[in-house]
Amino acid sequence: MHIDQSLFQPNDSELGTMSKNLLTISPKGFRALLSGASSTSRVIPVDATWYMPNSPHNARKQFKEERLENGVFFDLDSVALPDSKYPHMLPTFEHFKNSVSQLGIKKDDKVVVYDKQGIFSSPRVAWNFSLFGHQNVYLLDNYNTYKKSEYPLDTKSIDTNNGVENVQYETISNEKFDSNYKSQVIEYTELLDLVKSGKLEEDYVFFDARSTDRFTGESPEPRPGLPSGHVPSSLSLPFTKVLNTDKTFKSRSELIELFKNDYGIDFESSDFPKKHGIIVSCGTGVTAVILRVAIESVIGSTVPIRVYDGSWTEWAQRAPSEFIITDV
Repeated sequence: MHIDQSLFQPNDSELGTMSKNLLTISPKGFRALLSGASSTSRVIPVDATWYMPNSPHNARKQFKEERLENGVFFDLDSVALPDSKYPHMLPTFEHFKNSVSQLGIKKDDKVVVYDKQGIFSSPRVAWNFSLFGHQNVYLLDNYNTYKKSEYPLDTKSIDTNNGVENVQYETISNEKFDSNYKSQVIEYTELLDLVKSGKLEEDYVFFDARSTDRFTGESPEPRPGLPSGHVPSSLSLPFTKVLNTDKTFKSRSELIELFKNDYGIDFESSDFPKKHGIIVSCGTGVTAVILRVAIESVIGSTVPIRVYDGSWTEWAQRAPSEFIITDV
């Protein structure tokens, strides 16, 4: 069957720019992708819905009631570093491998990640797959637009993870994963050293995806007892600024204008690489990845981007008080 390849080219309407292993894809592009699926070229929808702890919604319950056809559920809190003090930290290499095996996903499958809030937790899960070396990762932009387009949904009630059978998920080597991790993730100790030495401001642009009120310290954090504020020299970029009102990503041209007008950064200029790159952070490392995808997969920038996995939840609990900055 012929597939319109224009749906898989960089543009502002259907599909974002290729970023290593990760693409953004529209509902129309997703349907085109499905039309080319076969027993040897499977398309696996991955429900990555996750809610903040104070939300009344239950993502797993919602998955059992409604999902993309043949979808599986990725539990962001379970596929994480066991026994960590901080929520949904990146899992170990083996834990990710075992978890994906339980979802019945094979290394050659095309995974299409989505979440029922639109663009919220799905970029984090799509990035997880990419970070761990999966070659065909698509981020649906987005589920609610898909529903409004009246494309098919599976509403049969299910009791298990859609009846999938375990497979042996084949992964990249530990060495390749370590390389991916070092280039795409920054940990607390390194970040603290950068702050202490003044190198953070000198060598990086640091974006914080939380709301501006939490960044300035005017509003409390949603986790009790955690102070609000920000890392020294970081910039406030609430993730909502890179999204439309329907929670789809803004177009490439709109994002380029946003960074140019609000932050003086021109991603079409060759000047940016004078710094080592960008660091993105948020409350717990989820919405930070929305910024990463906006810059890397929608704009198509090649500027290195690292995610501070522990984000503000870790920083606020570990950093010296002089490095917790407020504007109030």
